[in-house]
Amino acid sequence: MKKSYEEKVLSNWESVYQQGLLTFWVFVALNEKQLVVSEIKQRVSELTNGTYNTSEQALYRSLRKFYELELVDYKEVDNDLGPKKKLYSLSKTGLEILKEFSERNIRLFSQPEVQQLINNEKEYDETN
Repeated sequence: MKKSYEEKVLSNWESVYQQGLLTFWVFVALNEKQLVVSEIKQRVSELTNGTYNTSEQALYRSLRKFYELELVDYKEVDNDLGPKKKLYSLSKTGLEILKEFSERNIRLFSQPEVQQLINNEKEYDETN
């Protein structure tokens, strides 16, 4: 019974966590190179070892919003199978936002003290 409860709590936490990180993972994927939506989806999945998967529809909505905020850019490229595709890239502002966000929020996880706490390594006096 307890395991089922823990799995439910973990699943709910991961769901909230993932919703908040869509922007981060899209920006990281686009930091490498220009990509079309299907490639962004694939790259995000690869970067997260398959733990984060999103729909192309959600990506299109997000990319439209990022474009309006001048965080991403795109150029249209020919597509042998139909209409032109949009090849997305981070704008200069998007690159700066990714860098600042990473400094303020992501790199914290690599601090030795945080790693010790995550790994349950205690370096303090346990008599207190």
